[in-house]
Amino acid sequence: MDSLRTVRLWAAAAWADGILHPTEAAALRRLIDASEDLTADERKEAFRLLDGPPAVDVAEVRALRPEAREGVYRAALDIVRLDRVVAPEEEAFLTRLRQVLDLDEKILARIELLAKAKRV
Repeated sequence: MDSLRTVRLWAAAAWADGILHPTEAAALRRLIDASEDLTADERKEAFRLLDGPPAVDVAEVRALRPEAREGVYRAALDIVRLDRVVAPEEEAFLTRLRQVLDLDEKILARIELLAKAKRV
C-alpha cells in the first residue's frame, strides 16, 4: 500500500502546477513500472494518475513510515524540477507537503541541501 501512496504523492507533485510535463509523466511511469508490490488494480489506478491530478488526504501522507515520508519529499523536490521550471503552485504544494510530512526540520534542511547540490 505504501507504493500506491507514494505514486499518488509523486503524481500530486507532478500535477501541482496543473500540467503534467512529458518528463514528469515519464518519471511517474518509471516509478509505477518499478513498484513491484502494486496489485493489478492498484497498477491500473496508478496509471490513471497520468490523466489528472489525484486528491491526496493528509492522513494518507502521515500513514507512511518516516523513511518513506523522507523519500516522498526528496522525490517531490526532484519531480517539480524535472521540467526545469518551479511554478508558484509547485512551491505552494511543497510547502503544504512539508507541513503534513511531520519530519524534523533538520531532516528537511538536509534533503533540500542535497537537492540543491544535485542541480549544480
